[in-house]
Amino acid sequence: MVMNSRIRRPFVAFSEEAHDTWRLMYKRQWDQVQRYAHSLYLEGIDKLGITADRIPDFAAMSAVLKPMVNWELVSTDIQYSSDQDWFVAMADREFLITEYIRDRDDMDYTPLPDIFHDAFGHLPFMADRTFADYCQRFGQTALAHPEAHRHSIKTMWWYTVEFGLIKERGELKTLGAGLYSSKAEMARAFDGSVKLLPFDIEAFETIAASPHHYHEQFFVLESMDQLYEALDKWDRAHA
Repeated sequence: MVMNSRIRRPFVAFSEEAHDTWRLMYKRQWDQVQRYAHSLYLEGIDKLGITADRIPDFAAMSAVLKPMVNWELVSTDIQYSSDQDWFVAMADREFLITEYIRDRDDMDYTPLPDIFHDAFGHLPFMADRTFADYCQRFGQTALAHPEAHRHSIKTMWWYTVEFGLIKERGELKTLGAGLYSSKAEMARAFDGSVKLLPFDIEAFETIAASPHHYHEQFFVLESMDQLYEALDKWDRAHA
């Protein structure tokens, strides 16, 4: 891997307007998150000290994550990193932070990942060691296969870690960061307007994911164990 050898850029100092946008999005989403969040997410919010007050200090948060789960946060000025760069970073236990925040006109949904998506959506789960280890294995597994064979593993990531639903103690909960960071998408996932399908890795061979519109279907995992085991099943099926 090569990510650890490159020069790190410093994290951005955000404007007060950006902090105001963060506060607004956090507060308008929090009631819904408390109702539909998985327990690992809520535990991670507390462990990392992510609050409505301000955009997190990513250098300080990285210093917390390193001893906790052996991951680091890395600043990037690329708004939509390539799959290859993302997989390499994950394999190196590095989480790329996209350091811009969406316009207020796009608060309900944005096709580009921003700091609200990364920090409010993804990072709480990264505070769990088992999940963090899974993300590294995901990157390693993807890189072990040629680009031409990665369609279904990329789609599986999209419909789980980005936009997945999961059962916890018999109740439907949120897994995907794209749902945590979008008030409208999370609402649609639970109000009966979107088709909910049982998780099936074979389905990802033929469907495509798109960030440019609201989803018409979501996949429901039975447990976190099913998520972790699915990666090994995919790897064996594509050996």
